[in-house]
Amino acid sequence: MMNRIVIGALVLSGVGVALVLPNLSHAQATYTGTVERVWEDGFRLNTGDRTLRVDSWSVYGDNTANAVRVGDELTVTGEFEGREFDAFTITESGSTVSAAAEPATASVPAETIATDTSPRSATNSYSGIVERVWEDGFQLNAGNRTLRVDAWDVYGDNTASYISVGDRITITGEFENGEFDAFTIRPNL
Repeated sequence: MMNRIVIGALVLSGVGVALVLPNLSHAQATYTGTVERVWEDGFRLNTGDRTLRVDSWSVYGDNTANAVRVGDELTVTGEFEGREFDAFTITESGSTVSAAAEPATASVPAETIATDTSPRSATNSYSGIVERVWEDGFQLNAGNRTLRVDAWDVYGDNTASYISVGDRITITGEFENGEFDAFTIRPNL
């Protein structure tokens, strides 16, 4: 008789756990903190108690760096998917952006800055006219030299959405392995 009671209790508790676990793994949560790093489709948020790797693709698509900056104070609502936090909404100073059926495409700001805060060894600046554009970079004719520019830190794989042949721009960055890694890209007005 005792064995039947123990087995019955285990079965019932197992059913209870089985009913609760799926809901726990997809529980919606809200966190507020400071942005420490930003990349194409996400950012790192320090809440003071913990650091979250936030997947913001549902909100900004591959344009997170155009909407989120290092140092921003944000509130994110979403759920954990593995070790990442999938954001449904992102709020900064009362302005909320929600996940849509298609990710948002941010407009191009007057100045676009790469959000990587690692120290810069030798920053250079060049102005010129764009001669070619590809997925993550472009060719800049700076008058006395032509530069192959890696724009991934600024635009990810969406450079052609922001830069066109004939644009007059100023870039800052450093040379690495024969390419110029852009830290900032500004239109010449």
